[in-house]
Amino acid sequence: MEMTVLGNCGTCPGKNGACSGYLLKEDGVNILIDCGNGTIGRFFNYCDLNKVDAIILTHLHRDHTSDMHVLKYAVETKIEFKTMEKGIDVYLPNSPKEEYDSLIYKNVYNLFPIQHMQQIDIKGVKITFFQMNHPVECYGIRVECKGKIFSYTGDTIFNNNIKNLAQDADFFLCEATATENMKRMSPGIPHLTPKEAASIALDAKVKLLALTHFWYEEDRKVYLEEASAVFKNTILSEEGKVYRVWENIRVVIWLLPFLFAMIIKNNGNYT
Repeated sequence: MEMTVLGNCGTCPGKNGACSGYLLKEDGVNILIDCGNGTIGRFFNYCDLNKVDAIILTHLHRDHTSDMHVLKYAVETKIEFKTMEKGIDVYLPNSPKEEYDSLIYKNVYNLFPIQHMQQIDIKGVKITFFQMNHPVECYGIRVECKGKIFSYTGDTIFNNNIKNLAQDADFFLCEATATENMKRMSPGIPHLTPKEAASIALDAKVKLLALTHFWYEEDRKVYLEEASAVFKNTILSEEGKVYRVWENIRVVIWLLPFLFAMIIKNNGNYT
């Protein structure tokens, strides 16, 4: 399983940045998760539009959806030129209604409303939706395939569903917009802090925590410092980077030659 970060800025992209967008790939299956401003131009570096199996929108704030409105022109044009056969399946909340209705483009998007604990299967990739806590209806996603688990929060504050979303994930992509400094300035900001993201990762026994949804005026190093003080195995998501999510057995197989070499070096006494 591969996950490419197309954009990781929250609310507004910083200089040369883009808002939320992630491309998930698994054995020829391509799923675009969120489609914020600036992501589609980057998307084309990694995937052909004809090969998109589905788009998932965690919620209908424009920093997660705005490029859907320009992508629609590409789909319309390709269908008109007969270089694309049909529109794209889109899984999304059905509220706010005006935002949902704005994505109703005939023959462009096939809209499928989602709800808490709903499961879908996209060519063998199982996805479960978990309702989060945000000013608008929002869902985190848990992706399971061939023993691998990728979890992503969307936008949220702490809630009762988030541990189950993250439980035992190999790769946990978690929004952590609100640094301690931002929380002091705006206590009611509807986002997780890096420390909260790290506490969730620790409690849910995830293998790797990747922070995302950064405020462009905040020093990225602060995010990492605050989270890693709680959960050591934390990284900052990086735009343009491809992350590979391996199941445990593959990691063990990869390590075997090194383990055997250590045993031989120690005359068969491996400690």
